[in-house]
Amino acid sequence: MEMEEKICKAIHEKKLLGFYYQGHYRIVEPHIYGISVDDRQLLGYQVAGKSANDKILSWRRFKLSEIHYLKVRSRKFAGARQSGEPKAWERYIAIVE
Repeated sequence: MEMEEKICKAIHEKKLLGFYYQGHYRIVEPHIYGISVDDRQLLGYQVAGKSANDKILSWRRFKLSEIHYLKVRSRKFAGARQSGEPKAWERYIAIVE
């Protein structure tokens, strides 16, 4: 299964994703997958793992080109969270409900 398919599946089934991004392993609730500023991106709420600034519980945008070893995890999450994400998307591919 391709990375895009895995991301869309995780969003529709409300399953956590695990992956490496910028050298850190992260566990994320995937909320939006789409195109912004000509890049395919994932907006997710990081719930575990590591980050460069040690801030774990937070909203993050991830460029698909920098995501490695992505896996759909078996654990589910409740669904949409209020993000307050002001940045516009050029196109939505999948959104959590």
